[in-house]
Formats: sequence, C-alpha cells, structure tokens
Amino acid sequence: MAEAQGFAGTILLGQADGSYRVATVGTSALREDAVWRWASITKQLVAVIAMQEVARGKLDLSAPVTRYWPDWNAPHGGEIRVYDLLKHESGLPDPDESPRDPDGVPNFYTSALAAPQIAAARYCAGKPAGPPRKAYVYNNCDAIVLGEVLRRITGKALPALLEERIARPLALRSLGVYRVGKPRPPDHVRPIGEGAARDPLIDLGAYGAAGSAYGTIADLWRFDHALMTGKLLAAPEREVLWASTMKGGWRALFQWTYPVRFEACDAPVRVVERQGLVQGVELRNYLLPQSNQAVILFGNKRPLRFGQPWEGKGLAHNLIAKVACP
Repeated sequence: MAEAQGFAGTILLGQADGSYRVATVGTSALREDAVWRWASITKQLVAVIAMQEVARGKLDLSAPVTRYWPDWNAPHGGEIRVYDLLKHESGLPDPDESPRDPDGVPNFYTSALAAPQIAAARYCAGKPAGPPRKAYVYNNCDAIVLGEVLRRITGKALPALLEERIARPLALRSLGVYRVGKPRPPDHVRPIGEGAARDPLIDLGAYGAAGSAYGTIADLWRFDHALMTGKLLAAPEREVLWASTMKGGWRALFQWTYPVRFEACDAPVRVVERQGLVQGVELRNYLLPQSNQAVILFGNKRPLRFGQPWEGKGLAHNLIAKVACP
C-alpha cells in the first residue's frame, strides 16, 4: 500500500496493549532502530511538559510570558500569553523568514547562530510579524520562547527536562536533543531526496524546543502510548492539550485534533496529529486516543505522499482506517 503510493521510509502501527508493528518501505537502508530527527514533533513533547507544569500549579496558560520572564523585552511582551505561544497566535517573528544564505537556508538555522536560550531573548523578541491573537501564523519562535519560559520555571533546559520528564520515566533510550555547534551523530537518518543537499548546512540544535529532539520511531510510539494511557498527564490536562474546534481550524496546543469518519468504523474517530519537517525528513504522528492506538510515518525521501486523513483517501487515511477499523 505505502510503496504504491510513493512513500519511502518507516511506518509503525501501534496497538492498545502497547505492542506495535514496524515496516520499512521503499528503501533497504533503514533499520527499525534507526534514529531520526523528530523535527516539530518536539513541540508535542514540549506541550506535554508545559501541561505538567500547569498540573503542578507552576504555569498559567492565560498569564503573559512576562509573568515568568519579567525582563523579556519583546514588543507586546506583556500581552502575549503562554496560550498564544501554544496556539501560534503570538505574532512573534518567524525564523523561517530570516535572511537566506546563498544556498537558500534561513540563516537563523546556521551554526553561527546563538543557542535557543539567547535566540528567545534576541531574534524572537525582535520586530513582530503582528499583534498577538490577530491571526494564526505557524512559527518556531513560539516553541523556542516557551522552552525558555519552562527553563525559568523549572530551572532546567530542554535536554534535562526531556530526560527527567519523558525519557527516564518511559525508558526511552534513544531520545536526545541536538545541541548548537555540536556535530550530529553520523548514524542518524539523513534525507536522500529533496532537501538533501542543503541539509548539512543547518544546525539542528538551533531549533531548540521547536524541533531539536531525536529518537527511534518505536520510542515515539512509547511516548504516544504513555500519553494516551495517563502516564504523562491526567485526563483533565490531556483534554486541555487536545481541545479544538472546527471554527478554530481544529488547532489544539502545538498539534491538531479532529474527527474523521471512516467507512468501516461505526462512529467518527478522534485523531490527534503532529507533523514534522526539516529539509528532506518528513514525519507524521497520528494518535487515536479513543482506542490508545497510533499510526506513525517517518520518511526521508521527499516528495512524500502522505495524504490527509480528513480527505477520505491517501496513505495516512488508509493506514488509520486499517488500525482503527479492523
């Protein structure tokens, strides 16, 4: 099914009991235990840590960023709420719009840039794209600034938080974080299609809380299953994390949550989706919280044809139907 639809990469189908099946499609070079950049799936992990702080009474989503970072000097800094960061409605500048080098890479992501902690105070506090809550604009500065807020609340930077809150409790041995100025491990999956030529030019550590995590596809499934079964967040915090409306574009906190009607299912299936893309590596993480199942697709040969579950056709739709409506 996947290869016929032009997909090349690794697919995982996760079951309610925590078991899973993995298949490598379209290339023989990938192993089941290959380590992938998780790109913007990192935001999904960071949102969970933020909700853990909400549960602890340390973080208020309706509070302005300056409650936790009083000297943050961004325009509108006193008006931008933590919630606005998580909904991509902050109006902060967009790193992807920074000047591009001759190879077409935004220079925010080159190795000469500062660590995310400094980027949050400088670039992300620069000239805004617009006022808060005026429009939805996907923006990596939202997560980078949230990462700094969490550091100030907990006293721990992103690598330590991911280790303490997610990797260690769930025994995720592959989960780690790329660091600014540090070489990537050479055995990590690299793109082999579109974007491959530019990929070595970027510093994956510059993404910070927006996209610097890495790990295996199986460890992402273990995170998904733990989240759905209450090991990382209690039900009330999960519902805040996943709350969305059709009017709001089904946007939840750093992810999307929407119903899909499948022909073989008796009722609509609730899907929680998180996408990721850095150069030629593209990812999809679909959680099915009604049944504690998941479909995960990691691809490294673009262009990939995932399709969209709500379109009623395509690879992602058909795989979710296979899992949710056996």
